[in-house]
Amino acid sequence: MAAVIDVGSHTVRLLIAQEIDGELVTRHYDHVVTHLGTGVSQSRQLSEAAMAQTLAALEHFAHILHRFDETKVRIVGTEALRVATNRDDFICQLKRRTGLHLEVLSGEREAVYMANGVLQALQPQPDKAVIFDVGGASTEVVCVSHAQLCFHASYPIGVVTLRDHLEPERLVADFTQQLVFELTQAGLWPQVTQRDWAVVGTAGTVTTLAATQQQMAVYCPDKITNFKLKRTELAALADKLKGLSGVEREKLPGIESGRGETIVFGIELVCCLLDSLKCSVMTVSDAGLMQGVFYTEYSRHAVLSPAD
Repeated sequence: MAAVIDVGSHTVRLLIAQEIDGELVTRHYDHVVTHLGTGVSQSRQLSEAAMAQTLAALEHFAHILHRFDETKVRIVGTEALRVATNRDDFICQLKRRTGLHLEVLSGEREAVYMANGVLQALQPQPDKAVIFDVGGASTEVVCVSHAQLCFHASYPIGVVTLRDHLEPERLVADFTQQLVFELTQAGLWPQVTQRDWAVVGTAGTVTTLAATQQQMAVYCPDKITNFKLKRTELAALADKLKGLSGVEREKLPGIESGRGETIVFGIELVCCLLDSLKCSVMTVSDAGLMQGVFYTEYSRHAVLSPAD
């Protein structure tokens, strides 16, 4: 048994699991929306309030780990901690208060971990896939073909970034234009827009959209992974949510507390990604970064072979 903690720019999450007969069996899962990345894209600073809320959540996780007597723990940080100039202060406070040592992942390593987690969960596993993770302050995109990693990139745009930006539409347009350019440079455009390439989304924004589409009052990971989400359904959901306040959105089945203000930006980003990839239906995966860290660090099962 082992544990993985993901200190994200929007949410912090804890997974305690073990591998049995090649499958990941969850023993405990918890998450708290803390908005650690709020304002970071402008100030390059983690706010005192966001740090305090995140550290409190991580102290709670440390108590859970103690209860499980779990010593194999990997704790990773993503975009907000990559760019924040005061991240060392946060890491030191965390070490002092919990004994946990946090590693800040590069965007590329985060992308690869994420893809490893997604591919293990999908049934059937696609031969070719564009996999994306829309986070709070970054979006990771990975292309996999026949178990070979052929493209991976991390972009400093996420739902918290968009919420805080004065021109979110322009930011999304710039991002998708850059993605198409880089896929072209990698020799993958326009192949990735063909029907034999699956498009797969993961992380909280995408899974929230899948849960909302299913009107899921109680979140069920098994009903999220492999769920097909249509572009037309996202457009209808966007129209519905834009007329509601953040508090009103969070009263809808599938939208948890803390996501009411950011979910509309998530829909816009996902829709633009699908449009740029000429995709009308995407596959959703509940599994992602944390499961990928587990499989990569603790499992004997190889997931992706290195790209040539």
